[in-house]
Amino acid sequence: MISDEDIFNLPDDLDNPHEYDTDYKLEDDEWFGIEDFSETDFCIDILTTDFNSAEYNQIALADYNRLKYLCSYQDNQYYYFQKLSRSQTIRRKWFTISNQPEIQNDNPIIILKELPDAIYDSEEDILYFKKLTSITTIFSGIGTLYREATQEDTEQFLENEFINLTDDYDASKVKKANRKRIAMAMDTFNAFNPQQRNSIYDYIKEYCNDLEFSDEDRNFNIGSEENLKQLMYGIEQRYYTTPIGNEKRLANSITTI
Repeated sequence: MISDEDIFNLPDDLDNPHEYDTDYKLEDDEWFGIEDFSETDFCIDILTTDFNSAEYNQIALADYNRLKYLCSYQDNQYYYFQKLSRSQTIRRKWFTISNQPEIQNDNPIIILKELPDAIYDSEEDILYFKKLTSITTIFSGIGTLYREATQEDTEQFLENEFINLTDDYDASKVKKANRKRIAMAMDTFNAFNPQQRNSIYDYIKEYCNDLEFSDEDRNFNIGSEENLKQLMYGIEQRYYTTPIGNEKRLANSITTI
Protein backbone atom coordinates (compact mmCIF):
# COMPACT_ATOMS: atom_id res chain seq x y z
CA MET A 1 0.00 0.00 0.00
CA ILE A 2 2.64 2.51 1.12
CA SER A 3 6.43 2.51 0.93
CA ASP A 4 9.08 4.46 2.84
CA GLU A 5 6.63 5.66 5.49
CA ASP A 6 6.75 4.91 9.21
CA ILE A 7 3.19 4.21 10.31
CA PHE A 8 3.83 3.53 13.99
CA ASN A 9 6.38 4.63 16.57
CA LEU A 10 8.27 2.08 18.62
CA PRO A 11 7.05 2.23 22.25
CA ASP A 12 9.73 2.79 24.85
CA ASP A 13 8.23 0.32 27.36
CA LEU A 14 9.04 -3.05 25.75
CA ASP A 15 11.98 -3.73 28.08
CA ASN A 16 10.27 -6.06 30.54
CA PRO A 17 7.48 -8.05 28.86
CA HIS A 18 5.24 -10.35 30.87
CA GLU A 19 4.61 -13.96 29.96
CA TYR A 20 0.99 -14.26 28.89
CA ASP A 21 -1.35 -14.96 31.80
CA THR A 22 -5.14 -14.81 31.55
CA ASP A 23 -5.40 -13.51 35.11
CA TYR A 24 -2.79 -10.76 34.81
CA LYS A 25 -3.98 -7.26 33.94
CA LEU A 26 -1.32 -5.14 32.32
CA GLU A 27 -0.44 -1.68 33.54
CA ASP A 28 -0.50 1.06 30.91
CA ASP A 29 3.26 0.77 30.34
CA GLU A 30 3.40 -3.04 30.14
CA TRP A 31 3.16 -5.57 27.31
CA PHE A 32 2.82 -9.33 27.07
CA GLY A 33 5.65 -11.02 25.19
CA ILE A 34 6.08 -14.41 23.49
CA GLU A 35 9.73 -15.35 23.09
CA ASP A 36 10.98 -17.56 20.22
CA PHE A 37 7.81 -16.62 18.39
CA SER A 38 9.05 -17.85 15.01
CA GLU A 39 9.13 -21.38 16.43
CA THR A 40 5.47 -21.38 17.46
CA ASP A 41 2.66 -22.89 15.42
CA PHE A 42 0.89 -19.54 15.05
CA CYS A 43 3.77 -17.59 13.49
CA ILE A 44 2.85 -16.37 9.99
CA ASP A 45 5.02 -16.78 6.89
CA ILE A 46 5.79 -13.09 6.42
CA LEU A 47 7.79 -13.13 9.67
CA THR A 48 10.03 -16.07 8.78
CA THR A 49 11.35 -14.86 5.42
CA ASP A 50 13.38 -11.83 4.40
CA PHE A 51 10.94 -9.04 3.69
CA ASN A 52 10.96 -7.59 0.19
CA SER A 53 8.01 -5.37 -0.73
CA ALA A 54 8.68 -5.93 -4.44
CA GLU A 55 7.51 -9.52 -4.03
CA TYR A 56 3.99 -8.40 -3.11
CA ASN A 57 1.29 -7.05 -5.42
CA GLN A 58 -0.25 -3.63 -4.88
CA ILE A 59 -3.70 -4.03 -3.36
CA ALA A 60 -6.61 -3.21 -5.65
CA LEU A 61 -9.08 -0.53 -4.60
CA ALA A 62 -11.95 -3.03 -4.58
CA ASP A 63 -10.09 -5.22 -2.07
CA TYR A 64 -9.68 -2.65 0.70
CA ASN A 65 -12.95 -3.66 2.36
CA ARG A 66 -11.58 -7.20 2.70
CA LEU A 67 -8.56 -6.22 4.76
CA LYS A 68 -8.25 -8.09 8.08
CA TYR A 69 -5.18 -6.30 9.38
CA LEU A 70 -2.40 -3.87 8.50
CA CYS A 71 1.30 -4.71 8.75
CA SER A 72 4.02 -2.07 8.74
CA TYR A 73 7.66 -3.18 8.40
CA GLN A 74 10.02 -0.56 9.79
CA ASP A 75 13.70 -0.10 10.62
CA ASN A 76 14.55 -3.45 9.01
CA GLN A 77 13.58 -5.11 12.29
CA TYR A 78 10.06 -4.42 13.51
CA TYR A 79 6.71 -5.58 12.19
CA TYR A 80 3.75 -3.57 13.48
CA PHE A 81 0.27 -5.07 13.26
CA GLN A 82 -3.15 -3.49 13.58
CA LYS A 83 -6.37 -5.45 13.41
CA LEU A 84 -8.98 -3.90 11.15
CA SER A 85 -12.70 -3.83 11.83
CA ARG A 86 -15.65 -2.02 10.30
CA SER A 87 -15.58 0.53 13.11
CA GLN A 88 -12.14 1.68 11.94
CA THR A 89 -13.26 2.28 8.36
CA ILE A 90 -15.20 5.50 8.00
CA ARG A 91 -17.39 6.13 4.98
CA ARG A 92 -18.57 9.72 5.36
CA LYS A 93 -18.05 13.10 3.82
CA TRP A 94 -14.88 14.72 5.11
CA PHE A 95 -12.38 17.38 4.13
CA THR A 96 -8.69 17.89 4.70
CA ILE A 97 -7.56 20.69 6.99
CA SER A 98 -5.16 22.54 4.70
CA ASN A 99 -4.78 25.81 2.81
CA GLN A 100 -7.30 24.59 0.29
CA PRO A 101 -9.84 22.32 2.04
CA GLU A 102 -11.41 19.84 -0.32
CA ILE A 103 -14.55 17.83 0.32
CA GLN A 104 -14.11 14.07 -0.04
CA ASN A 105 -17.19 11.96 -0.58
CA ASP A 106 -16.27 8.66 -2.21
CA ASN A 107 -12.98 7.97 -0.45
CA PRO A 108 -13.44 6.01 2.81
CA ILE A 109 -10.62 6.29 5.34
CA ILE A 110 -9.04 3.80 7.76
CA ILE A 111 -8.30 5.02 11.29
CA LEU A 112 -4.83 4.16 12.57
CA LYS A 113 -4.37 3.51 16.28
CA GLU A 114 -1.77 5.31 18.32
CA LEU A 115 -0.42 1.94 19.47
CA PRO A 116 -0.38 -1.17 17.25
CA ASP A 117 -2.11 -4.34 18.39
CA ALA A 118 1.14 -6.30 18.12
CA ILE A 119 4.83 -5.71 17.49
CA TYR A 120 7.23 -8.38 16.29
CA ASP A 121 10.94 -7.83 16.89
CA SER A 122 12.63 -9.98 14.26
CA GLU A 123 16.09 -9.68 15.86
CA GLU A 124 14.96 -10.75 19.33
CA ASP A 125 12.25 -13.07 17.98
CA ILE A 126 9.64 -11.71 20.39
CA LEU A 127 6.00 -10.86 19.73
CA TYR A 128 4.61 -8.10 21.94
CA PHE A 129 0.89 -7.47 22.42
CA LYS A 130 -1.61 -5.95 24.83
CA LYS A 131 -4.81 -7.94 24.23
CA LEU A 132 -4.90 -11.48 22.94
CA THR A 133 -8.38 -11.01 21.50
CA SER A 134 -7.04 -8.24 19.23
CA ILE A 135 -4.57 -10.52 17.43
CA THR A 136 -6.43 -13.84 17.04
CA THR A 137 -7.45 -12.94 13.49
CA ILE A 138 -3.83 -12.10 12.63
CA PHE A 139 -2.06 -15.13 14.10
CA SER A 140 -4.18 -18.21 13.54
CA GLY A 141 -4.28 -20.50 16.56
CA ILE A 142 -2.82 -18.04 19.04
CA GLY A 143 -6.14 -18.13 20.89
CA THR A 144 -5.02 -21.43 22.42
CA LEU A 145 -3.01 -19.33 24.86
CA TYR A 146 -6.35 -18.34 26.31
CA ARG A 147 -6.91 -21.86 27.53
CA GLU A 148 -10.39 -22.86 28.56
CA ALA A 149 -11.32 -26.09 30.35
CA THR A 150 -13.23 -28.51 28.12
CA GLN A 151 -16.54 -30.04 29.21
CA GLU A 152 -14.65 -33.20 30.16
CA ASP A 153 -12.07 -31.19 32.14
CA THR A 154 -14.84 -29.29 33.92
CA GLU A 155 -16.73 -32.46 34.83
CA GLN A 156 -13.54 -34.09 36.07
CA PHE A 157 -12.63 -31.09 38.21
CA LEU A 158 -16.08 -30.90 39.82
CA GLU A 159 -15.77 -34.58 40.76
CA ASN A 160 -12.90 -33.81 43.15
CA GLU A 161 -13.57 -34.98 46.71
CA PHE A 162 -13.20 -31.45 48.10
CA ILE A 163 -16.24 -30.29 46.04
CA ASN A 164 -19.84 -31.08 46.95
CA LEU A 165 -22.27 -29.88 44.28
CA THR A 166 -25.56 -28.44 45.56
CA ASP A 167 -28.69 -26.72 44.19
CA ASP A 168 -28.56 -28.75 40.94
CA TYR A 169 -25.32 -27.03 39.95
CA ASP A 170 -23.20 -29.10 37.56
CA ALA A 171 -20.67 -28.84 34.72
CA SER A 172 -23.33 -27.81 32.19
CA LYS A 173 -23.90 -24.59 34.15
CA VAL A 174 -20.24 -23.54 34.31
CA LYS A 175 -19.78 -20.48 32.12
CA LYS A 176 -16.79 -19.36 30.08
CA ALA A 177 -15.12 -17.22 32.76
CA ASN A 178 -15.05 -20.05 35.28
CA ARG A 179 -13.90 -22.55 32.67
CA LYS A 180 -10.83 -20.38 32.15
CA ARG A 181 -10.25 -20.29 35.91
CA ILE A 182 -10.64 -24.06 36.11
CA ALA A 183 -7.98 -24.54 33.42
CA MET A 184 -5.49 -22.69 35.61
CA ALA A 185 -6.69 -24.06 38.96
CA MET A 186 -6.39 -27.66 37.76
CA ASP A 187 -2.67 -27.21 37.13
CA THR A 188 -2.17 -25.43 40.45
CA PHE A 189 -4.12 -27.93 42.56
CA ASN A 190 -2.59 -31.01 40.93
CA ALA A 191 0.86 -29.71 41.92
CA PHE A 192 -0.07 -29.60 45.63
CA ASN A 193 1.01 -32.41 47.96
CA PRO A 194 -1.50 -33.73 50.60
CA GLN A 195 -0.23 -31.34 53.26
CA GLN A 196 -0.51 -28.35 50.93
CA ARG A 197 -4.04 -29.35 49.99
CA ASN A 198 -5.09 -29.34 53.64
CA SER A 199 -3.47 -25.94 54.05
CA ILE A 200 -5.30 -24.52 51.04
CA TYR A 201 -8.64 -25.69 52.49
CA ASP A 202 -7.93 -23.75 55.69
CA TYR A 203 -6.84 -20.73 53.63
CA ILE A 204 -10.08 -20.75 51.60
CA LYS A 205 -12.19 -21.15 54.76
CA GLU A 206 -10.50 -18.11 56.29
CA TYR A 207 -11.29 -15.81 53.37
CA CYS A 208 -14.48 -17.23 51.85
CA ASN A 209 -17.09 -17.06 54.57
CA ASP A 210 -19.86 -17.61 52.03
CA LEU A 211 -18.51 -21.05 51.13
CA GLU A 212 -19.89 -23.74 53.40
CA PHE A 213 -17.27 -26.30 54.39
CA SER A 214 -17.89 -29.72 55.92
CA ASP A 215 -15.16 -30.60 58.41
CA GLU A 216 -16.38 -34.19 58.42
CA ASP A 217 -16.32 -34.70 54.65
CA ARG A 218 -13.56 -32.12 53.99
CA ASN A 219 -15.40 -30.51 51.10
CA PHE A 220 -16.94 -27.20 50.03
CA ASN A 221 -20.57 -26.78 48.97
CA ILE A 222 -20.58 -25.39 45.43
CA GLY A 223 -24.02 -24.39 44.19
CA SER A 224 -23.43 -21.39 41.94
CA GLU A 225 -20.99 -19.64 39.62
CA GLU A 226 -20.05 -17.27 42.45
CA ASN A 227 -19.24 -20.19 44.78
CA LEU A 228 -17.02 -21.75 42.12
CA LYS A 229 -15.27 -18.45 41.38
CA GLN A 230 -14.40 -17.98 45.07
CA LEU A 231 -13.04 -21.52 45.21
CA MET A 232 -10.88 -20.90 42.13
CA TYR A 233 -9.50 -17.67 43.61
CA GLY A 234 -8.72 -19.55 46.79
CA ILE A 235 -6.80 -22.30 44.99
CA GLU A 236 -4.79 -19.61 43.20
CA GLN A 237 -4.18 -17.89 46.61
CA ARG A 238 -5.41 -14.52 45.40
CA TYR A 239 -6.76 -13.46 48.79
CA TYR A 240 -4.47 -11.60 51.18
CA THR A 241 -4.45 -9.46 54.30
CA THR A 242 -2.75 -6.08 54.39
CA PRO A 243 0.07 -5.86 56.97
CA ILE A 244 -1.19 -2.42 58.01
CA GLY A 245 -4.84 -2.39 59.01
CA ASN A 246 -5.33 -6.16 58.56
CA GLU A 247 -7.73 -5.52 55.71
CA LYS A 248 -8.71 -8.59 53.72
CA ARG A 249 -8.44 -8.09 49.98
CA LEU A 250 -8.67 -9.90 46.65
CA ALA A 251 -5.85 -9.45 44.14
CA ASN A 252 -7.36 -8.42 40.81
CA SER A 253 -4.34 -9.80 38.96
CA ILE A 254 -1.27 -11.72 40.01
CA THR A 255 2.32 -12.11 38.89
CA THR A 256 5.19 -14.09 40.35
CA ILE A 257 8.17 -12.02 41.57
